[in-house]
Amino acid sequence: MNRVVTVALFLALLLLTPILTAEKCEKEAFFDMMAQAWEEMSQHNTGELARIREIISSFGLKEGETVLDAGCGTGRLIPFLLKEVGRNGRIYALDCSQEMLLIAKQKQYDGNVSFIKADITEMPLPPESMDRIICFRTFAHIDNKTGALREFFRVLKPSGVVVICNLLGSKELNELHKEIGRAVANDISPSAQEMKRLFLGSNFTPLELLDSESLYLMTASKPHN
Repeated sequence: MNRVVTVALFLALLLLTPILTAEKCEKEAFFDMMAQAWEEMSQHNTGELARIREIISSFGLKEGETVLDAGCGTGRLIPFLLKEVGRNGRIYALDCSQEMLLIAKQKQYDGNVSFIKADITEMPLPPESMDRIICFRTFAHIDNKTGALREFFRVLKPSGVVVICNLLGSKELNELHKEIGRAVANDISPSAQEMKRLFLGSNFTPLELLDSESLYLMTASKPHN
């Protein structure tokens, strides 16, 4: 699904939805509201599935790992993660949107999956409990990016790796969010230089900083004590 079509669909959906109330934070309510439409759009986007199959090997997942899907949405990535970690691995799927999680939970998964509703900056997970964190199509939506990285550092095991990925480069994604507007209008994907600064400021060791037109892939490791 190309960028123009994506923007048009989002704007059409927003015109049919009410203004968000103050009962929830604006962003959580926005993603609750968009959950079903987002899932339907994803199901028809076969090109995105092909892209995910291409890039999953870049995440460096290993058999038996415990992996956090940080911002799992409707569970788009979970089957791919399970295939990589195998029967002895486990996926923790976390999201702030209850509606997104409800859709994700309804799917049939071949493997060990646990679901958590929480803010990424305050995750109910033990320290040093994850081998790898995958933040797919989510990092731009996190307002407190420094707080999120500090939480990632806390829950990662020594030598653990965080992977931040999107299927659009930062320039393209930032323009898309401005066009969609509303709760995501100011959601920014950091440039490679800024992402390096954020990693270093959170005590990570940057590994890869790729920001091309069609792929954003930022990885970093937690130093071994």
